[in-house]
Amino acid sequence: MTGTWYTFLLILWLSVWNLGASTSSFGQNTASSRRIVVSEALPLRNDYGYEIIGRLRDRILLFRDKVDDFEVQAFDNAMRPIWSRVLDDISKDGVQILAVIGGTDKFSVIYKQRRRGSAHLRVHQYDASATRVDSATIKVYSDRVLTVPELEIYQSEDRNCIVVTNMAERGRIETTCFRLNRLEVLWDKVLLIDDTYQETNLRGMEVSNAGDLFVITEWNNRRNRLGAHEYQVTHVRADTNRLIRVPLPDFLTSDVKFVFDNLNQALVGAGLYAERNRERANGAFYVRIPLVGEPMVRYESFSDRVVSALRRKDVADDTRGISYANVRQIVLRRDGGALLVAELYHEIQRGSLAGRGIWRDGMRLVMDYYYDDLLLIALNPDGSAHWMTVLHKRQYSQDDDAIFSSFCMVRAPDRIHILFNDEIKYENTCSEYIITPLGEFDRNSLLNTYGQNLRLRFRDALQLNANECVVPSEFRNKLRLVLIKF
Repeated sequence: MTGTWYTFLLILWLSVWNLGASTSSFGQNTASSRRIVVSEALPLRNDYGYEIIGRLRDRILLFRDKVDDFEVQAFDNAMRPIWSRVLDDISKDGVQILAVIGGTDKFSVIYKQRRRGSAHLRVHQYDASATRVDSATIKVYSDRVLTVPELEIYQSEDRNCIVVTNMAERGRIETTCFRLNRLEVLWDKVLLIDDTYQETNLRGMEVSNAGDLFVITEWNNRRNRLGAHEYQVTHVRADTNRLIRVPLPDFLTSDVKFVFDNLNQALVGAGLYAERNRERANGAFYVRIPLVGEPMVRYESFSDRVVSALRRKDVADDTRGISYANVRQIVLRRDGGALLVAELYHEIQRGSLAGRGIWRDGMRLVMDYYYDDLLLIALNPDGSAHWMTVLHKRQYSQDDDAIFSSFCMVRAPDRIHILFNDEIKYENTCSEYIITPLGEFDRNSLLNTYGQNLRLRFRDALQLNANECVVPSEFRNKLRLVLIKF
């Protein structure tokens, strides 16, 4: 394959990434041609939570869960508030919002409500003006006096299919697949599982656009059971279930993440493996499980250059690997490969190690959070490493649940933008890395928050399209939405 054709193919796979008061503007950045617009401050004193719905037509919508009601607020392209509407068709009595899912021309609010000992799982759908256009009951969990349903929602890539799981009872998972664009239940099943499954074995659940569920578990990830080490994937469909085994007898796994490739009809996993100690990664591995055909596994060891860059010292011939590495995202390539994004993360609890809750001997327990360098690994369809890149950053915070740490990724047709806070404090600078399909990168200054009353939560940002994302900012109990246009 010629170099020109190979470069063209790499650019193609970027095109399938998932896309997914007064105002002030930081203006144009001539280096990267971006525009940043900030909304007015919204008080959060009476809010339990909020969620950015996304862009519907020419408006950006925000969902707010307040003490007395649920409200949707709309902003125009200059981030000026246009209108706000209370969703008075959803009562606050015994209601728990489970998900707010945006679509192209409407959005869905999925909630659970207690009624006379039963839990009703319902969905309301609204158009771009927050007017209800439809509703449905997904499922009723009856007579659950001793086992209150513990519901989790998993979405497909196109956000049309959801799977709701209830894992309140040991040894079983209730699963319900619901299609939002047709408001119909595709299937409803109970999966019988090992009673230690929930605590030690579960590695993820993925939903395809067709409504298939993949439950991934890992077994015998120990040196003394290495010969029996494997992934077990339960493929749940409307008509049947099947179990897929993927042997991993050559290495231990440190961390992994799975996604379903709807274009190539395969479950794809990528992660970090360890040779001796699961706490120290020695390389990356790639798992591909097609719907038709045999699974494939391949692993690639880290070079001394990558390990030295992450540990920030020369480690030639050092086999100790990398500590505190966690897989954050898997980005699919059109050709069947993947991009693995890992982050060095750890937390330290200071104070007494045990005791009566938070306080002991007059000492308060303090949590320190460290979010440091990023490791990007591009994997070819056969699992071989195309390139590996280390992006440096250092973030430290204390007792804030690390809500201002980590990063967000914006996927454009020909590049990736990684946005993050340089430091975690009230006034700081924010930066971005721009990565090309060949692994080349450049670091630029994004914005300066001095005097702007901004603290950006990049990890909770939402990408609107190939050229826009919205980042929430919380500063002294006030919310602002920051629209970044590339």
